Amino acid sequence: MARSKEDLIKFIEEQRKPDKYKGLPLEGKRVLDFSTVIAAPYTAALMGDAGAEVIKIENPREPDGLRSWGVIEASGIEPYYSVIGRNKFPVTINLKSENGKKLFLELIRESDVLIENMRVGVMDRLGLGHEMLLKENPGLVIGKISGYGMTGPHAKQPGFGTLAEAFSGFSYLNGYPGGSPTSPPMALADLTAGVHLAFAVSLALIAAKRGDRGGQVIDVSLYEPLFGYLGGEFLSYSLTGEIPGPIGNELRAAAPRNNYKTRDGKWIAMSCSAQKPWETLAKVMGREELIDDARFKTNVDRIKPENRTQLNKIIQEWYLTMTNEEALVICRREGITAGPIPNMDDIAHDEHYQARKTIIELEDPATGITLKIPDVTFRMMGRPGKIRFPGLPHGSANEVIYRDLLRYSDEQIAKLKAEATI
Repeated sequence: MARSKEDLIKFIEEQRKPDKYKGLPLEGKRVLDFSTVIAAPYTAALMGDAGAEVIKIENPREPDGLRSWGVIEASGIEPYYSVIGRNKFPVTINLKSENGKKLFLELIRESDVLIENMRVGVMDRLGLGHEMLLKENPGLVIGKISGYGMTGPHAKQPGFGTLAEAFSGFSYLNGYPGGSPTSPPMALADLTAGVHLAFAVSLALIAAKRGDRGGQVIDVSLYEPLFGYLGGEFLSYSLTGEIPGPIGNELRAAAPRNNYKTRDGKWIAMSCSAQKPWETLAKVMGREELIDDARFKTNVDRIKPENRTQLNKIIQEWYLTMTNEEALVICRREGITAGPIPNMDDIAHDEHYQARKTIIELEDPATGITLKIPDVTFRMMGRPGKIRFPGLPHGSANEVIYRDLLRYSDEQIAKLKAEATI
């Protein structure tokens, strides 16, 4: 059942109570999420999972663009924002107005962390540069994500995850030989950068104290975390001069590792690239002679292009003799490192996902609809993370945050609305 505005305000008031954060790792920390779309907002979401109070700041007239991604027309649910906007209290501020800047600075003084992803130079043009903010709050940890980082010739270029995936070298390597570079079907660069910034901010908080000491600026680009994942590829190139190209579902440095089709048209992922798993696979296939075959005897032999092609052909022929379920039963029984490739419907009904409670159910406070979303991805003894509620409507926490945190009266809040400050 959909909540009225008054009920939603009561819900937000309840969610801000100290007992909602008790025992969580970042209990007592406050994060301002002044960012849009996925990368930096994901940082704030992760910190909210860990118990920080997260205040999401948006433009009164231009909500975060993520709110418009894939909206379910029948219900109005914003699926991407519901996930990335979780555990956040949305407020609005017009930073082009003087009262808006005053409001922003009041929040800065009451916070431990500012997450932002404005293009380099935008905060300075708003009169809210990092140096100025650190004077207002010497203990403020400012986490910034931009496309190319705050330095270098591309620093002022707009940054998007698709461009970062390309610039990192990932898209060039992600495809099949002879095919086109392939971007991932999800915001890989954004999410990767978001995790790295959350880690860096958490480290910075160890030495920081709100309003006192330890404040600093953390500079994370969208492309560098993803490039860091390709460190082995780059080092190999730098030592040999050989430029690695796309290799499909395989792993350049080890074989066999691929996705294989079964008799019923389904697929299995398998990685038997270490020596013992490979020998086990050969025995289970009834091809024990392959273990001493000069083409496949060691990993160095198996990764040679011509040998890799022959080995994949042999393995694929074996998988085509079985259904997917038959193959999985054999692989699990014999200790072969292989597993299914499920779609979202398969995942929704998978017994392991259910046993681990990987997916949780939350009621959307605005519509009353039950949402199923991935839970916090780590487990901690005694101090777990927690998703308390999904993304809330644009500006829905204005009254609560400005009244209860900043001590504004109802009349003052009404005036801020009337003058389009919030």
